[in-house]
Amino acid sequence: MSTSAPSELHHLVCRECAFECLLDAASDADALRRDHAVETGHKVVTSRVA
Repeated sequence: MSTSAPSELHHLVCRECAFECLLDAASDADALRRDHAVETGHKVVTSRVA
């Protein structure tokens, strides 16, 4: 029987353009959110999904 934790997905959506993606690593999601915001000045929302 496996005891590993279920994977978490992180959904990123820009409120000001068509940017949207789904990542499985929190650190990658945070870095991508930050990079997009710095490059464009846009507001990006990140949420964790099951």
